[in-house]
Amino acid sequence: MTTTFGKLTIAVLIAGSTLIAGTAEAATKQETKVTTQFKTLKNGMTIEQAAKVLYGKDYKKQLTKKNGMTVLKQKAEATSTTQGQKTTIYSFYDKKEIVPSDITTLMFMTKKNSSVYRLTSKSLDLFRDSSTGARESKMKLAKGAKIKTGMTEKQLDGVLSGKGLGEWTGLDSIDMTSVQTKQEIDLGLAIKSEFKTYVFPTSTKQKKFVMLEYNAKKKTYTVSSQMSY
Repeated sequence: MTTTFGKLTIAVLIAGSTLIAGTAEAATKQETKVTTQFKTLKNGMTIEQAAKVLYGKDYKKQLTKKNGMTVLKQKAEATSTTQGQKTTIYSFYDKKEIVPSDITTLMFMTKKNSSVYRLTSKSLDLFRDSSTGARESKMKLAKGAKIKTGMTEKQLDGVLSGKGLGEWTGLDSIDMTSVQTKQEIDLGLAIKSEFKTYVFPTSTKQKKFVMLEYNAKKKTYTVSSQMSY
């Protein structure tokens, strides 16, 4: 595992959060369900452990063996093998909907030459029938205010209406330490990040897509990127 691979993985997840637009209003119960499920899924879990969270007591019916490895019966979105390290990605959403109201994406990887997949990244995106296609925050960017890279949540709150940041549209968590070597981790090459994304309306009718990354030193999320719609 290299830091370059980790950066590419993060870039793919960020890009994936902006690809889908236009959907029906998602039910609050469904949002609560998938958010709770997302938080219960822990990086480092095996596919079998993750299946327990996803499917409950009947989870074993959703598992199968492929090349001696436990995998989900559902078709993977993508699979690959690089230098003996395997990757498989699954997406979970209501396939009856033309455009899903929520999508959970899980990436599992193995250690080099291992036969056990472990959860290394997870993302959850919520969508709405809006101009951006995202669940937008009810908080609005103040007239003339600007969002700057490096702002803490408290500082970002200060340039928005109301109190707090409002509703997020995406959550992402990447933790590859379960498949990295001890040497890589000891060298400070551990790949581990947490992200939240928001869409804020503005006084000019534009929308601001803002991504925040958890800053362990400051013990808060800080603005890492932004774009206007």
